[in-house]
Amino acid sequence: MDKLIIEPMKGIGKILLGMTKTEVDECLQYYTEKYDITYAKNPLCYHTKGAIQSFFQLEYDFDGKVNFIQIPSAIKDVLNCVFHHLDVFNTKTEELVEKIDEISNYDRNHRELGWTYYYPELGLSFWRPNILKESDMQEDWFKELEPSIQEDEKRNLYFECVSIQCIK
Repeated sequence: MDKLIIEPMKGIGKILLGMTKTEVDECLQYYTEKYDITYAKNPLCYHTKGAIQSFFQLEYDFDGKVNFIQIPSAIKDVLNCVFHHLDVFNTKTEELVEKIDEISNYDRNHRELGWTYYYPELGLSFWRPNILKESDMQEDWFKELEPSIQEDEKRNLYFECVSIQCIK
């Protein structure tokens, strides 16, 4: 599987901070041509051309240049998303936060700490919808959940999205 490299203060994959919409469209066209998204519906599978474009959430500044890029964990079915040799969507939150904190400290006063980890010197953020730790799975409240709900909750051991932004 190909890698999508996350480079704070630079870009994610071919999409770079500071690009114009025209330049971004060229990058998205590249991804569209190279990667098909397959949606499985039992017993049918279907391909959606261009669906990969929806994985890139972008914001532009007043000059029409990219100043924010975000990708969701759903992209991991197509690409390995890597920051400093760490697969950000397949490395558990606690481990990922600890390893990146060795590179640059996260904001320990962030108002959504636990859900969001923001590394201000890098302009790098990670987010998940709920906080879950390995130790929580040994707690009675977790064990009492239906097995299907337990499996769904285990997704919260990992981040759901990563973003980079321009640092001012």
